[in-house]
Amino acid sequence: MLRYLPSLVIVLVAGLAGPPAALCDEKPTAAASSPESPDAKALLMRMADFLGEAKAFSVTIDAVYDVLQASGQKIEFGEVRHVLIDRPDRLSVQVEMSNGEKLTMYFDGKTFTMFSPKENVFSQLEKPGSVDDVMKFIVLDLQTPIPLSMLLLASIKEELEKRITEVDYVEQTNIAGKPADHLAVRTADIDFQVWVAQGEQPSPLRVVITYKHAPGQPQFSADLSDWNFAPKIDDSAFAFSPPAGAQAIPVMVALPNVAAAKRREK
Repeated sequence: MLRYLPSLVIVLVAGLAGPPAALCDEKPTAAASSPESPDAKALLMRMADFLGEAKAFSVTIDAVYDVLQASGQKIEFGEVRHVLIDRPDRLSVQVEMSNGEKLTMYFDGKTFTMFSPKENVFSQLEKPGSVDDVMKFIVLDLQTPIPLSMLLLASIKEELEKRITEVDYVEQTNIAGKPADHLAVRTADIDFQVWVAQGEQPSPLRVVITYKHAPGQPQFSADLSDWNFAPKIDDSAFAFSPPAGAQAIPVMVALPNVAAAKRREK
């Protein structure tokens, strides 16, 4: 098959035209060395502060990602995610894949639920805590990479500070008619670009991630739109009631990591 069919967890929460010549083989030329250049790291951290301090928000994420085939060819697939967060401990994610399949995730501060309407199956875990806690559980204990998961964390600034090794200012541009600052960021494991909206709400409007150590250096890119930092909150958005005939299935958990998590909780 062309497409890798991941587990329910990975499908649910996972997650290009050639770049300009100046970005192919060397650092961006306009940004960091000019006295007039904006402070790229300050702009990135301003975005992180804004997202981390938001009490609630909703956003639509229109993403595409590369899947490397056994032949070495990269095939692009996509998904649209609708995310609603009510901090500290409520999260809802609705996903529609490029093949039309829909998946949902709910977290109400106590229970983490994943549901596949097509298969009419769901998985649940009792996981009391915050949105940050459940995101880290998915990544560390379920060993499931989640592109853009850091944008959902209240601790986004601290996480970025621990990981980034370099930030460059590329240019001022427009994304969907909105003025934005284009930043190029490096960490030990990935390179990513982020276009940050100018103005009072410095939200990310586009993100491109390159997995530079993975075979074929696949990319994940997303446009983020419909940001709302005062969404209407309905408790039903975070609650799951199994439909008729729905079957509960277990979540495949990496047992050594679960044991380590229990030790950390003591």
